Amino acid sequence: MTSSDMAIHMSPHTSSCASSRSSAVLRAVLLCLAWFAQPVAGNEQGAEVDEDRSAVAASADTTAQNRYWGQPTTDGRYRVSTRFRNFDGQTIALGFDLATAESRRSLSEFGVDDRELDALMRLCRQAMACDQATYDGYTTRYYREHALRLTADPGRASRLSVDVPAVVLRNRSRVRPLTDALRRAAAERGQNGDWMIKTAMTLVQTALPYKKPVAQLEGRSLLGFYPPAFALERGYGDCDTKSALLAAMLLDLGERRVVGLHVPGHYLLGLDRRPEADEAFITHQGRPFVLVEAAGPAMRGLGDVSMRTRGALARNDGLRVDPMF
Repeated sequence: MTSSDMAIHMSPHTSSCASSRSSAVLRAVLLCLAWFAQPVAGNEQGAEVDEDRSAVAASADTTAQNRYWGQPTTDGRYRVSTRFRNFDGQTIALGFDLATAESRRSLSEFGVDDRELDALMRLCRQAMACDQATYDGYTTRYYREHALRLTADPGRASRLSVDVPAVVLRNRSRVRPLTDALRRAAAERGQNGDWMIKTAMTLVQTALPYKKPVAQLEGRSLLGFYPPAFALERGYGDCDTKSALLAAMLLDLGERRVVGLHVPGHYLLGLDRRPEADEAFITHQGRPFVLVEAAGPAMRGLGDVSMRTRGALARNDGLRVDPMF
């Protein structure tokens, strides 16, 4: 189980809200749904980080010079500055302001809050008939609206995981202060879209520190994941958080077709382009997608993935493609 994956144990009992017994059943169901208070076990995402020691060692001098810092302003914004080196060895300094309200909105529309589930239970109790199926319908819709996938396998506990494409598409416009700063930097240097894409990759890989997001914040379960706008404010993330941030940036920069790729214990991206020699890629809908690492801290170019990821691709082991277009 990765940090963005949790089990839910649902009560199979059905009843009507017309009796006091049914109210007790619904309270029991809600307690069963209090999965978000449990710690996550078996987190494997960190296994990908620092795996390729030669790549990390080669980038040690570069990453040591990279910085990402921010502070709130008096007008409700969050001012970020970052300094890093790109693949061409250029030192890039960017500054941009985030709207704190947008960052908070990105958080409120993601994850699970027990107070919101309480409100769903009250809403269900007010209905003419409120059995288990009705309540399950409320909660399933709630998960979908909060960018979560509910997977139910026969004979096993249902599982919640992050719907990364939904999060990316909701946050594409919210990362625009950063992508606008990248556009200005490219214009100043007379550079094109490929330069911006590769510079965005190095920013997320090396300037934004690798750190696992918290499981809960202010009563909301986040499944160990930050939406892109909130990740920019917090200033760190792990592989799926960084991948979602980079995907939102690439889409806003004009990259038309991006996919997410889940391999066991790790998450990365794919870009719709013809692979060069030795670049790792997958084929989706008959088109090649060159793979892109976002986790860092090593600086990895297009198609440069770890041996662990290459092994999963060769075995076709637990792969899932998430189209983001």
